[in-house]
Amino acid sequence: MQVITFIIYSSIYIGLISITFFILTFIDDKKKPRIFFKDKELPNISVIIPAFNEEETIASTLDSILASDYPKKFEVIVIDDGSKDKTLSIANKYKKKGVRVFKQAKNQGKGAALNLGIKKAKYEIIFTMDADTEVPKSNLKKMAKYFKDPEVMSITPSIVTHPPKNLLERIQHIEYVTGIFLRKTFAALNAVHIAPGAFSGYRKSFFEKYGGYDEDNLTEDLEMALRIQYYNYKVENADDAPAYTRPPSKHSPLLKQRKRWYIGLMKNTWNYKKLFSREYGDLGIFILPIAWISILFAISVTTYFLYDISSSIYKEILFYKSINFDFGSFLDINFYFFERLFFKLASNNIIIFLLIFFIVTGIYLNYASKRIGKISNLLINFPLFFILFPILFGFWWIVSVFYVIFNKNVSWS
Repeated sequence: MQVITFIIYSSIYIGLISITFFILTFIDDKKKPRIFFKDKELPNISVIIPAFNEEETIASTLDSILASDYPKKFEVIVIDDGSKDKTLSIANKYKKKGVRVFKQAKNQGKGAALNLGIKKAKYEIIFTMDADTEVPKSNLKKMAKYFKDPEVMSITPSIVTHPPKNLLERIQHIEYVTGIFLRKTFAALNAVHIAPGAFSGYRKSFFEKYGGYDEDNLTEDLEMALRIQYYNYKVENADDAPAYTRPPSKHSPLLKQRKRWYIGLMKNTWNYKKLFSREYGDLGIFILPIAWISILFAISVTTYFLYDISSSIYKEILFYKSINFDFGSFLDINFYFFERLFFKLASNNIIIFLLIFFIVTGIYLNYASKRIGKISNLLINFPLFFILFPILFGFWWIVSVFYVIFNKNVSWS
């Protein structure tokens, strides 16, 4: 228990330092100049959409990207990855609108589909887009302008979910929105280490020089961002360019997604462990180490907190029974039970830290709302996220670590 306590309080201390550092970095970044393409300078673009059994969403995705107000030429390429539903036939209907459609005879995975799309692409600037993603018409222009800087090899958007409909979607909605502030801060430090597969931009020349997507990788987007950092290029972020994705709505597919994400993170950061060095600046000496400390914090706190709550409830029940407490009396519960509960919570350092986290998350959400517009049902979704996400996050990581330790298979399906 002493080890757990040490980990928890060390993590709290580091967490407070990190929060302060991120906020100060964000403020300082506002003063730094960036160079952008003007509209007349913007390059031509190829948008690649890999699709596997996406008959329900492929049409809305294509309608979304084709509605772009991008002032220069851009092509849209769909790679059907051996779909068994109507994805290919729906995509083929868009050929009359200029969409180029290619089919892989059998399902080879997202990485293989993207690599085929890169080979077919006509232009130097490439955007990859999931077949269940939608973007505002101004996104291509807002993101492509960052490629004026020759050191920028990738540009990322703000990833947001569609308006949530159930509990799990509500939690993920706030999770994605809070990431808007962090991703912009990481960009200020040149420490973005994930280029979202839902919608990101790249230079084709990078693929030609350093290879395409790793087709056997669970998180090919994470691996590509780490590879870009490994070769000392920049990954930028356009926080005013939201990309709307559809999160898993049920627990089973959500758990599968998180196992793939987290195991992919473990394996890829191990493969790129050389990034943990001074040579890679803030990414190597601060961002990546802090990411892993926060994960350790989540696992430790989740395990400890669930145990502590269960133990406290049991002890409280025994205490009330020992003094012949009348559980049926509403007034007694109102004036004594809740007074005692408040005292216990207010004197718990972890609860105090969670209160600070609550306030900081509120600041993140306020920033996000200014960049992407009003956040729907915030008063309902934020408390749900604050209460349930830490537990889910810890649980997902515990399961993922278990899978790695026992070498259990994890796949997309």
